[in-house]
Amino acid sequence: MSGLKSRPVWLLLAAAAAGLIVVGALRDSGPRNNSERVTSLARQLKCPVCSGESVDQSQAPVAITIREEIARLVAAGSTDGEIRSRIEQSYPGSQLVPPAEGANLLLWVLPVVALVLGLGGVALAFRRWRLQADALAGPDDDDRALVEAALRAESGSGSGSGSP
Repeated sequence: MSGLKSRPVWLLLAAAAAGLIVVGALRDSGPRNNSERVTSLARQLKCPVCSGESVDQSQAPVAITIREEIARLVAAGSTDGEIRSRIEQSYPGSQLVPPAEGANLLLWVLPVVALVLGLGGVALAFRRWRLQADALAGPDDDDRALVEAALRAESGSGSGSGSP
């Protein structure tokens, strides 16, 4: 009976997850104007002379130069990919987010694989615990029939003795 009670909860969770996926997929998260686009690109590139800062965060002269170059390229109509590759050519090692290709693809795929395997492991553990709980839940009809047969056999053998 507990399986029937938990099914609506799982359906509700699945519907909520599906709704969040749809909202996330349909939401426009891209920059709306050139200024936002420059800021977005500057956040994706790291400052070549700073430790752990993006071009957007850094106030180093080279970061200011890169931001100005990004603004010029955006105004000229270059695509984001063209701008990133041009900055990478001029300032090697400025990619903050590794491209999803080659060996860097593992950086994107392995966390997803680990998450799926972890969720699968948790699901298997819950299933095993549930089966163990069901096994320990109490006597079933076969158990009751066995006890009744044993009681009948005991009462039948005990009634013929001459005990007081």
